[in-house]
Amino acid sequence: MLDFFRNYNEQLEILIEGDNPYAAQLLRHADVDLIRNHLQRDERITAYATGRSVGVGRTIWVVTSQSLLVVQTGTRPGVRKFALDSIEQADAEKGRYGHALSAQLGGARLGLYGVTQSFSVLTLRALARPARLETTHGIGQTTLSEEAQAHAQHAFADLALRAQPLLAQSDAEARQLLQQTADRARSEGQQRAPEAA
Repeated sequence: MLDFFRNYNEQLEILIEGDNPYAAQLLRHADVDLIRNHLQRDERITAYATGRSVGVGRTIWVVTSQSLLVVQTGTRPGVRKFALDSIEQADAEKGRYGHALSAQLGGARLGLYGVTQSFSVLTLRALARPARLETTHGIGQTTLSEEAQAHAQHAFADLALRAQPLLAQSDAEARQLLQQTADRARSEGQQRAPEAA
């Protein structure tokens, strides 16, 4: 109940709009710092989705080349890490407040609601691919608009660049993203580009 009052404006907007407008935003610096501390040196970020978990509040699922990180940013921040091969089932569906993701692993069921369509589709695909799972035909096979896919991939590259700057240096796409961000900052008259790490 306390979480509801603390995040009243955000939750009210989700209820009224039927969508989570915060789910498509780039992650906050505090979120990136929390994620960075739980990544192995050779892990690569492939996708993420931001939404809400029942009883927890704002939650982020980060899919890497090796694991699923469940980042809770509510009243008790924390990170739980699950190996991708421990995921028995992954699913997504259109819900009342955006898309909902779920994963079944070792008897536990994880859920995330209020996720934007592009982030949920790409996160589901990233979860299903290494675990060799069948994706839901309705959501996992959804064709995304070029703009929605580009926005989600930009957000994934932004997280990878900020959470793993050394790995990102070798990644041409991340270097291109950094250059675009710097050019945009200069053209908008900012003193300096947003920090990369």
